[in-house]
Order: sequence, then C-alpha cells, then structure tokens
Amino acid sequence: MVAEVTTAKILYVVYSWKPYPMTPQELLAALPLKNEKEGRLVLQTHICAFDDTAIALLVELIKREADRQWNKDAEVSFTLAGYLLAIGDLVHNKAYHALGLMARGDALRRIDRDQDALPFFDAAGEEFLEIGDKVGWARTRIGRVSACLQLNRTSEALRDAAAAREIFMRHGKLLRAGQIDVNAAIVNYELGQYDQALHLFDRAIETYLLQGEGVELNIARARGNKAITLAAQGKFREAVALHEQARATFAAYGGQEVAVAREELNIAQIYASQGHFSQALLLFDRSRAIFQQHSMHFQAAEVAQQICRCLVRLNRVREAYELASETVAYFRTYQGHRYNLANSLMYQAEAATLEGNYHDADEMLQEARNILEEGGFMALASIVRLQQAELYFAGGQLDASLREAQHVADAFAEQEALPQLARTALLQARIAAGKQDIATAQYLCDQALDIAQGQGLLDLKYRCDYLLGQVAEQRADLEAAARYYDRAVQGIDEVQSRLVMDERTSFLEDKGNIYQRAITLALKQGNKDQALIYVEKAKSRVIGDYLRNNIDIRLRARDKAGEAILEDLSRLREEQAWFSSIVYEAENEANLSDTAIMRIRAIGPKNARREMQLRERRIEHLLEQMQLRLAGDLVSRQRSSWTNSIVTNLWPKLERDTLMLEYYIAEQDLYIFQITRSGVDVHIVQDAVPRLERLYSLWHVNLDLAAQASGAEDQAQSFAGLQENSLGLLQKLYDLLLSPVSHLISRSKHLIVIPYGMLHYLPFHCLFDGMQFVVEHLDVSYLPAAALWDICCQRGQRVAARRVPLRDSLVLGLSDGGRLAFAVQEAEVVAQKLGTRPMLDAAATTALLRQYGARSPVVHIAAHGLFRLDAPNFSHIRLADRQLSAIEVFNLDLSGCSLVTLSACETGRAVIGGVDEVIGLGRGFLYAGAASLLPTLWKVDDASSAELMEMFYQALLGEYGKATALAGAQRAFLARARASGHLYRVHPYFWAAFHLIGDPGSLL
Repeated sequence: MVAEVTTAKILYVVYSWKPYPMTPQELLAALPLKNEKEGRLVLQTHICAFDDTAIALLVELIKREADRQWNKDAEVSFTLAGYLLAIGDLVHNKAYHALGLMARGDALRRIDRDQDALPFFDAAGEEFLEIGDKVGWARTRIGRVSACLQLNRTSEALRDAAAAREIFMRHGKLLRAGQIDVNAAIVNYELGQYDQALHLFDRAIETYLLQGEGVELNIARARGNKAITLAAQGKFREAVALHEQARATFAAYGGQEVAVAREELNIAQIYASQGHFSQALLLFDRSRAIFQQHSMHFQAAEVAQQICRCLVRLNRVREAYELASETVAYFRTYQGHRYNLANSLMYQAEAATLEGNYHDADEMLQEARNILEEGGFMALASIVRLQQAELYFAGGQLDASLREAQHVADAFAEQEALPQLARTALLQARIAAGKQDIATAQYLCDQALDIAQGQGLLDLKYRCDYLLGQVAEQRADLEAAARYYDRAVQGIDEVQSRLVMDERTSFLEDKGNIYQRAITLALKQGNKDQALIYVEKAKSRVIGDYLRNNIDIRLRARDKAGEAILEDLSRLREEQAWFSSIVYEAENEANLSDTAIMRIRAIGPKNARREMQLRERRIEHLLEQMQLRLAGDLVSRQRSSWTNSIVTNLWPKLERDTLMLEYYIAEQDLYIFQITRSGVDVHIVQDAVPRLERLYSLWHVNLDLAAQASGAEDQAQSFAGLQENSLGLLQKLYDLLLSPVSHLISRSKHLIVIPYGMLHYLPFHCLFDGMQFVVEHLDVSYLPAAALWDICCQRGQRVAARRVPLRDSLVLGLSDGGRLAFAVQEAEVVAQKLGTRPMLDAAATTALLRQYGARSPVVHIAAHGLFRLDAPNFSHIRLADRQLSAIEVFNLDLSGCSLVTLSACETGRAVIGGVDEVIGLGRGFLYAGAASLLPTLWKVDDASSAELMEMFYQALLGEYGKATALAGAQRAFLARARASGHLYRVHPYFWAAFHLIGDPGSLL
C-alpha cells in the first residue's frame, strides 16, 4: 500500500525542476538496500542540492519502495525506513522523521518483531501530533493495531482503531477509514465476536465505495476477510461466493498471484470443513506452492497446518502427525505468533488421539489452550476445549467429556459458530448414548444432523446418521435403524465420490463398523440382497468407480506446473529404483558382480533404504497432486458412481452352472454370500474367524517351508511331511470355507470367488475336500469385488470381437542375470504357442509394453517380481530397462488386452486397505484396461511355472475359456506329477500360485 504524506511540503505530483547532479529517482537507485550506514553518507552528499519539491518526491519514492518491499524483503524495507529517518534529520523535518519511524515499525512488524515495532509507532504518533498532523497519527494506528493483535493486546487495538477511524472520516480519508475498519474487524474475529466483525467489514466496504474508483482491490480484501468470518459461523455458501468474487478480482489485476493464493487457501478451508477433502487438498497444494515460490515460508507453514486437517479426516494419521510436528517446531521459533503454534498443537493432538496416544494429546491440547486463553482468543480456545472433550470421550472419561462439551456448547451458541455447535451436539449425543440416555441422545443428534444438513457438512452427516441408527436399534426400532444406516452408507458414498484414488481407501479405514451394522441388520430383517450391496460398497471400490465413470488419471502434462511435476516424478522414480536395487540386491550378494557389490557397500543397505523411502513418499505426494489435477470435476461435485443395480442386475447374468461366492467377516463370524442365477443366499459360520486365522497362519508356514524344501537336493525327502500337512490344513480350510455350500458346489462347473480380508491370500482352487483339490472338479476364477464382473467380461468380449491376431501378443522374458534359468525358456515356449517373437533379456523392456500393450491381445511377462508389504504401490516386476512398479502400471494402456500373465514372484499379493480395498500390482493392470490377470500368490518355482504355462497356453489356444484352460493345466500338472512318481510336486507350492482374476471367458 502506498502511504500518504500529509505535510504541506510534500506533494504527490511530479513537478519539473532544474537539472541536478542527481535526480531523486537516480538517488534512490544509488542507495544501497542493505547497508544503511553507507546509504546515509550518500544522502548526506547529495540531498543538499535538492529543493523542497525534490526532497518531497524522494521521500515519497522511498516510502513507496519501502511499502513495496514488505512482502518481498522486509530487511530492505527496514533499511529504507532508516533513510526516511535520515532525511528527516538532515532537513530538520519532523514529518519526514515521523514517516520514517512509522515505516520502521511496519518493517519490524513484517519480520515478526511486533514488540519492537510498538515504540516506533508510538514515537511516530507523538511526532505527528507535535506538528498538528492528526491524520499522520491515525496512520500510525493501522500498523499498531496489527502489532497489538499479534501481541494479544486486543483492547488497545480496538481503542486505537476507533480513534483513528474517527479522524480519517473527519478528514475525508476514506481509504484509510476502510482499512482501519478491516483491521478492527479482524481483531473482533479473532476474539470470536463474529457479528461485530461482520458489521465492521460491511462498513469498510461501504466506505470504500464512497471513495469511487480505484478501490476494487480494497473491496476484494474486505470481502475475503468477511468470508472467513461467515465460514466460522458455518455460512459456507455465502463465504465461498465472496471468496470467489475476491479471487476473480485479484486474478483480473496483474501481480496479485499471492492474493489469489490466499483466497484459494480460504476456499480450501471451507471445502475441508464440508468434507470435500480432495478439492481442499488441490487448493491447499496450489496455494502452498505459490507461497513457497515467493519465499513466504510463514504462510506456507500456515497452509501445512490446514493440510493436517485433511490428512486426519482421511485417516492418514502418521502423515498428519509428522507434518503437524514440523509446523509446531516452526512456529515455536516465532514468539509473536503463538496463535499459530496453538493451531499446530491442536492438529498434532488430533493425530495423536487417533493413534491412541492420549497422554501426549492431552499435554498438547493443554498447552494450546493456555496459549489461547492467555491471549484472549476465546473462540479458538473453545475449539481446543471441544477437542479435549473428544479426547476424554475416546479415553472413556464420559463425565469429564460431558463437562467440557456443555461449557463449549454455550460458547458456540453465543458465537453462532454452527459447525462447532453441531460437532459438540454430536459428541453430547454420543455421551448420552454411552450413558443409556436414549431420549437425550436422539434429541441432540437430531440437532447436530439438522445443522450438518443445512451447512452441507458431509463428514458430520453420515456420523449423525450412524449414531441415530444405533439409537434406533437400542429402541428396538429396526426399520428406523435400517433407514439411518442406509443414509450413513450413502453419506460415506457422497464423501468418497469426491476423493481420488488412495484417498478413498484411507478414508474408509475407520468405517468398517458402519458397514458391519448395516449388513448384519439387513440380514436380521431377511434382506439378503441389501446386505450384499453393503458388502460390495465396502469392498474394492476405487477401480470399479473409476472404470465405470471413464475417469482417466494417466499422467500427462496440461500446463507448465504439470510438466514440472512429471519431471520431478521421472527423476524421483529413477532414484527410487536405484536405491531399491541396492536394498534388495544386498540380499543376494553371492550372485552379484564386483561392481554391484562395491556400490552396495559404498552406500550401505540401511542408508539406501532410508533414501528409497524418502523418495517413495515424495513420489506418492506428487502422484496425488497429479491425480487431483487430472481428475477434474470428480473433486468438485458428486458423481453417480455406484447404484444398487450393479449387484441386483448381476445374478441374472450368470450361467446356470456358475456359482459366485462372496465372503465377508464380521467380528468372529464368517458370512458366505451365494450368488447364482436363482438369486442371493447367505450362510453364516459362527466363531469361524479364530480358526480361520490359525489355519491361515499354519498354511503360510507350510508354504515357506515348501519354498525352502524346493531347493534341497533330495526334494522327495524334504517334502515328505509337508505334503501330508498341507493336505490336512487345506481340508480344514475347505470345511470352513466351502463345505457349508457344498450342495451348490456339486451342481456347478465354474466357481467365482470374491474373497475378503485375509481370504485374498488363500488359493481356494487348491482347497482339499478329502479326496481331491477343488480345481480337479471345478474351474475357479477370482474377483476383488462382484461389481467388477460386468466390466471385466465386457472387456474380454470386446477384445474377442475385434479378432486381433494372437501373433500381435507381447511376450517378455528376463532371466535376471541367470537367476531365473527357466524364464527365458518359458517366454520362448509361450511365444511359439502364440505365433509371435519373444522379447528376451535386454529386449524385454517397459518401453515395449508402453508401445505395444494397447494392441496386444495377450501380454505375458516372465521375470523377477517383488511384493512390498511395507509399500504395496512400489511392488514391481523387474524388466531390462527399469522396474515396473504398481503405480507406473496405472499409466499403461492395455485396452486391447484380454489377458495379462505375470509369471513372476508374488505378483498377485496385495495389502488390504480401507475396509477391503486390494492394493497391489493387480489393480493397476485392471485400471490399465486388462480384461483378466494371471498373477501369482507366492514366490514361484520357475521350472514348474514354465511347465504349467506351456500347458495353460496349449489349452487356451484350444478354444477353452481362460478359467477352464488354467484349471485344465493345473489338472494336467497334477496328473503328470502323480504319474512320474515325483509325488512331492503335487504340493500346491509347485502349481497353485497362479490364479485367474477377472474375465474367465475365451481368448478367441
């Protein structure tokens, strides 16, 4: 802002003057901007040749430059203020000297030295009064009000503001009067006096309008601040409209990038309050980047605080805690900004609470509360007390929680802070429900829901509905409970529909109980179809929703910012792969070259792992940014991504001899949903989960021992006990998982398994019924969710209809330096069957996959694979030119591919996130367009894999469907093993790792 100078000697028009040895403009340019002592000597040398008009112009130019430097380099502004003081001394002009004192106070305020700034404002005010310049005194109050606010001297600030405004209005200084009203309004906002703040913002806007032209930016700033106050009252629609108006005004003016960023930050805060987390993160990231570009580190740290809020709501708790810890450490270095420190402590405490670290959370909240109460920030202090009440509730201290909640409820009602009032009412309702006070719980929850619906608080709405459902169940009103649970599930859908990719998964992490209550109540009421719908809604939703809506998130640059992100991603991926190779090759030093061993020892596996993980976190962050940018209106409005008909229209499409089994686990019980052409049924195996967990653990021990035994010289001897043990375990698993529906299995030819939880890691096709393996009398395929059935089958049918010749298939084989002796042989055999040329070793590249994948009916990869339990998105297949990670697979185009075979270790393993979201290589290939996948569940024996693949493709080309061809190959493998006398090869370790996911139909 350009300061006004009010003495008679200082004019605002540039008069012509006689030539001087140096003009005011030249003198300003000659002044050093960092060394005030040298600058004073320059002034002393040249200013004596200036007349009053030139001196006035020089003062105006220096003050204007000092103001301009506020946000760029406050130290320069500080030096320029010193030059104003020097001019005042040299020409014995108190007005200039007072102006310099005020400018120095402003500069000190800009470098967060508010306490040091006050004496300068006071001295400047006294000097202005000595020369009878009341307007000059009033101008010093503008900066003084802001400094007092930071120092929690709010009474002084409001007193000064009122006195200064009266002077400005009396002298017709309308812009100054509007500015002081805005500052006073901000003080009232911080004190939680929202109505008074709104009154002052409106008065400021009216005052600016009286000025006439040239006030657009002033009005935009006032509107933006008014919108913040409206948002605090929960008037989000009005607030967003004002922020949008302000943003449009700033964008229309050049050089207002920072102001635009501030408005986007404010809009993002509202979106975060409403539960539009992806949209909020998009704007947060954008505004933070702009602040960082302008070296506005303090403002960037404030944005980081707000990002913590979204991360907590998305259940990315560890990430939120670490980011909040960084901002706490940052704001501890700014003694004058205790308000910001309190904010960061609140977010850190919220993350600590979700991690169950109640003691540390309590200490953080108490510190934040002390800071705010000492500073008089009672509105924010009330929010801290609400957070303490929620902490006490989480720790089971209902009375302490209720005491705090009752106190803050009155404060929020007085402030008309509706979002916080609704949050408090919901907490009080939960306390009442915990105390079995059903009537009070119902009343309070209805109040909270009414506010949440009126203000569009999506994150609060579904929680209210969930509690109302529980209350209705306690009243034995099952119909009402079912309605509330259904609304809660729909509310979760509404939030999810606006999230991108893994944000959806993490958001669901703590929602399992809501789905469970909805499912069990639907079954209690005999509504099996509805129960299955809820199971499906809780399962692998991300890929299904994206595919149904044709949402393309393949990475591409649409602007310079996107190009910069892609460049960073490319560099980070190369570095991640390099460090990853060190981490995992270190485990196989015996097979490495001398150069590779030297590289590993130079860096060290421990350091390499740390560097690898740092880059992985950065890659995931950049990918999220790109997904937010590319998802477009997905994050700005709800999309119709899921309808109940996805399930209800499914079963009539099944073949008569097809049985679909979808599993669900609720507490100790196992639910087996049976979907046939006749409809949906369900069988509940009570108390099955403890037995299932034990058998699952023993089965994996058996598999690990089998892997060790496969490398023994006498394999038959090594497998002697393992074979019998595996059959016993697989039979017990069969009794739990399939025996309850054996009457349907006996009438079926094709079994489609939709696992849940730990069952995703079990090979149902090798369960043992006491006489034979399941695959010996059934074709078996798998799906992550029933809702993907139609999508996968339609893809397979489209590829078959195009009649693409099999010779266009892509076969890659990589021996990994000789460690996979049969991989190249397998690729050669498969390529020969398909009539194509195999790409082997150095030719087996990801570049080929990108170039030819879209028109290859079959993609077969025989190589080394690695499953990352710690970071499933970085599970990968190693090809000649680079690692093909799970996150990179999303960027492939496999729209013309009917089958992707991943003949590598553990390519079918995954981590289960959300409620039942399968995260691993598989979902990437499904998103890329593949109709079906043939991955592995464990580290496979490459010799038996090559043998099995030869038989599989032989059957596949004999016009069998994919599921039938795989079953036939596994039966043939078993028959060959039994006939050869190598009975140890009957162990599932050798043949059962491969399982078909997706479309089971014909390739041709």
